[in-house]
Amino acid sequence: MKYQSALEVKKHLSTDEEVAFIDIREVACYGRGHPFFVSHVPYSILEARIGLFVPCCQTPIIILGSEDTISRKAASYLEGMGYVNIILLKGGIQAWSEAGYAVYEGISAPSKSFGEVVEHELGTVSITAEELKTRLDLGDNDFLLVDGRTPEEFHRMTIPGSTSCPNAELSLRYSAMLARSGQDIIVNCAGRTRSLIGAQTLNLLGLPNKVYALENGTMGWKLAGFELEYGATRSYPSDIDKNIINDAKKKADALISQYKLEVVSIDTVKLWHKDKFNTTFSFDIRTSEEYELGHVEGFRHTPGGQLIQATDQWFATRGGKIVVFDNHHIRAVMSVIWLKGMGHDAYVLDGTTVAEYVNINKVEINTSGINLIDATGIVKSKASIIDVRSSLDYRKGHIEGSIWSIRPMLGTLDIKGDVIIIASDLLTATYVIKDLAISGQISLSKPDDWRAAGLNVVATPDCPTDTESIDFQFHTHERHSGNMDHAREYLRWETGLMDQMDEQEISSLKPLKP
Repeated sequence: MKYQSALEVKKHLSTDEEVAFIDIREVACYGRGHPFFVSHVPYSILEARIGLFVPCCQTPIIILGSEDTISRKAASYLEGMGYVNIILLKGGIQAWSEAGYAVYEGISAPSKSFGEVVEHELGTVSITAEELKTRLDLGDNDFLLVDGRTPEEFHRMTIPGSTSCPNAELSLRYSAMLARSGQDIIVNCAGRTRSLIGAQTLNLLGLPNKVYALENGTMGWKLAGFELEYGATRSYPSDIDKNIINDAKKKADALISQYKLEVVSIDTVKLWHKDKFNTTFSFDIRTSEEYELGHVEGFRHTPGGQLIQATDQWFATRGGKIVVFDNHHIRAVMSVIWLKGMGHDAYVLDGTTVAEYVNINKVEINTSGINLIDATGIVKSKASIIDVRSSLDYRKGHIEGSIWSIRPMLGTLDIKGDVIIIASDLLTATYVIKDLAISGQISLSKPDDWRAAGLNVVATPDCPTDTESIDFQFHTHERHSGNMDHAREYLRWETGLMDQMDEQEISSLKPLKP
């Protein structure tokens, strides 16, 4: 491993060569401020995630950490996994900021910024919450209102009367949702990005319909004093008429020509994947149901437009190839148009070259040498108990006397004798035991199990403190729960992203034009 200054890292990110810039801090620290081009790969689950984010061991990895000890430990683990070029950002986030480079709050700054750039460059038209409410109050229901977020987000809360249709599905399914062909279409999300990208996706199809993004989404609706709908289940039609599919494929072919997109065969992708010195990411952007029925081997599922919404949450290597698959073509084509607009080297997979599909393979964790213990065993044990579940879960209820911690904080513990690790999942627990260099016991039991076994379960709403809870991002986290100050702050952040960007960052976002 070696060190680079903030200036050297900044220059490194401007080259055409592959490079992965990863922030290994936990989400609270990451959310308080990080560089624009960084991807989040927290130390707590580093080994589990790094292969997905940086699949090529030859790719230079630049590590941004909170403290040198953890960064060096992360580098050592990565070198043990076969990565050959590890670079530590000297001085961490403080050095980056002191060098005069912007730090971005929240998550997914490149994707959120891209939404703002798309609106500015392509002229996406918005409708305000007040304008939409006026149309509804006047009895004007002759428009299609769609929510471009995931079905889970839609179910939690949405605009009354909207229908769930994640952005990636819009280009394929919009016509099946229209009551008549000439209806206006309004796309909403919780804030801005997916409203803007969803609306512009439909505009790129050349529809005769008037298409609008709902300005500021559900937050804008709530800030205007209007009520949201909770628990909605309305969704796009799952069955698509053959005529719609054929029409979608024709539009896809036209867009490929207009935007000069490259379509590659599965044999080409296989050759790319065999290259040990260059990176190829393969993504399947279809619905979960379609993916589970069968998918192209080696293609990772990124449902509902989330690949565009949060690129930094799906891959880290800049300069690698990205191949997108959709058997109906149009969804992949739209995704590639947006990915290329964000500066990525993206391709459409020719589905006709795929001979067979595979089913999901479950990942098995090696449990050899691990001693699992249930709640009854905890009662009988005199071992120290370390609870590594989420800080919020610990606050709600934990075994009296247990200590909350998280992998990067283990070095602060004074541990003596035997140890029991309380975890939500086995993988996280194995990483904790590895860092502690012990052969402790692991329990995946829960509060109800503890009570049934006779253990005393206590709640501590303020322990760990907000400062200690580095696994949770408190910044504007109540914006969807009625906290209007948080909603205003989030929208201020989102609309202000372009003002923070420097020339290097702005130049990376150039929406394609036919």
